[in-house]
Amino acid sequence: MDGDVTKEINLLNKINHSNIIRLSGVCFNDGNWYLVYEFAANGALSDWIYSSSNGGKILTWTQRIQIAVDVALGLDYLHSFTSPPQVHKDIKAGNVLLDGDFRGKIANLAHARSAEGQDGDFNLTKHIFGTKGYMAPEYLENGLVSTKIDVFAFGVLLLEMITGKEVASLYKEGIDGLSGVVNEVLLSQDGRDNITGFLDPSMEGNFPLEFAGFVVRLVEGCLKKNSRERPAMSELAQSLSRILTASHSWELSNNISEYRNLKDET
Repeated sequence: MDGDVTKEINLLNKINHSNIIRLSGVCFNDGNWYLVYEFAANGALSDWIYSSSNGGKILTWTQRIQIAVDVALGLDYLHSFTSPPQVHKDIKAGNVLLDGDFRGKIANLAHARSAEGQDGDFNLTKHIFGTKGYMAPEYLENGLVSTKIDVFAFGVLLLEMITGKEVASLYKEGIDGLSGVVNEVLLSQDGRDNITGFLDPSMEGNFPLEFAGFVVRLVEGCLKKNSRERPAMSELAQSLSRILTASHSWELSNNISEYRNLKDET
């Protein structure tokens, strides 16, 4: 780690959640600080979701939704169950690590800060930090910090997870931002076919189309320009948990159907 790591160590020592990476120890050697974290056997989510550069690694629909639930629960913990509430400020695929069971863990809290400001809802900063494409407009333009900037970034992350594309490649000429891209999919007359074409082709259509539509609508809510119109992470965690439960049932039903078909053929 470069620079002073006291802030990150103090924050990680205060929090305890299965979806936030656990700090195991700290070491200072030859003038360098080292932070030792729990081992995430499957590396970063970014190694798995971009279909153009993932080396054949493919996550199933249900795995993707499980990871989305994990990240949502971790962020909800930071927003609702720490005192004062904390904003991560750099949610992206590279900062989500996967354990041996493909469960998501939020990492890199070096730039996290309190969401509490003098005016209640917002804090102000002149030091804009984040990853291009993931930063909410009110933060990028005016330095407004609230939990809703994490919600915006989570929407971008969720969009990348279901499309298999990096955020930069999702923008379209003549369409206003990512929210415009998502709205175009939702409002298209082609409806179901348009959603199918929008999702990651590496899944080869193995996803429940109705639930995929629900997820796209959640993304649309996260990307709203007016931060007050975005849902809270608690709402997103609940909605995604319901979609996950339904997706497990869909997956089980599919497996049973495939087994019966195979049995009939033999």
